[in-house]
Amino acid sequence: MQSATVGTMVRFAAVRSPSCICLLLVMLLTAAGCSKTAGKKSTPAADGGDVDAAVADGETEGVDFDTALAVDGERVEVCSPVGWTRGPQSKSYLVKYIPSRKKTYPSIVVMAADAPEGIAEVDAGSQKDFVAAIATSLAGTFSKNGKSTLLKKPAAARLGPHFGATWAAPATINVDGVRETIDRSSYAVIIDGRMYTVEVRAPKGKLDSEGRAAARAVAAALAPPAGEEAAPAAEPATEEAAPATTAEQQ
Repeated sequence: MQSATVGTMVRFAAVRSPSCICLLLVMLLTAAGCSKTAGKKSTPAADGGDVDAAVADGETEGVDFDTALAVDGERVEVCSPVGWTRGPQSKSYLVKYIPSRKKTYPSIVVMAADAPEGIAEVDAGSQKDFVAAIATSLAGTFSKNGKSTLLKKPAAARLGPHFGATWAAPATINVDGVRETIDRSSYAVIIDGRMYTVEVRAPKGKLDSEGRAAARAVAAALAPPAGEEAAPAAEPATEEAAPATTAEQQ
């Protein structure tokens, strides 16, 4: 029915004049383009813990690869979020990043530990086991009266090339003798049998999507050093003043 109508319109236009034909074709093409645009669905953005391949593919764009630093006995390289600066060293973590010398929150720390037993690497098939192992390890610490105190339970997360996990947990820090509550979101991946956790911290209620995105980018960019041209190892760790070294889990 539609094609017949179009044909009739074209024949009618031909009788009128060549200019009518041009105008008609423009109208038909414009209508077709609008119809196609209206039917296209946009891909929703991923939040802090969802698996989203589209986001994961471009996630490492959020780091400055010129800042690559070999840490954990030169097992892995870590990069700063774009525009951030490296914070004071501590024995509590491998490296710390802050937005600037004048703005210390949110802060991002990278920590290392042995991977959960029996999980030397994680792929699409073993990601659920990795998430379950993290959930089990956190259950003993973040529970009260039989209920979890986590702000967000462990969930699968695609972090660049890594099949990782993410969760969120509360904590308190001691600043000049005063206890303050902070929010934390964590992103964990396994590389060569080691589990690297990238944690972003901010005062309670002040951890925004930009801070989480920066931490995700750092986790996504984690990788073994590239040959002999790897960046030099991090500076020897020194004790850092509160709050970074005095975080207490709730």
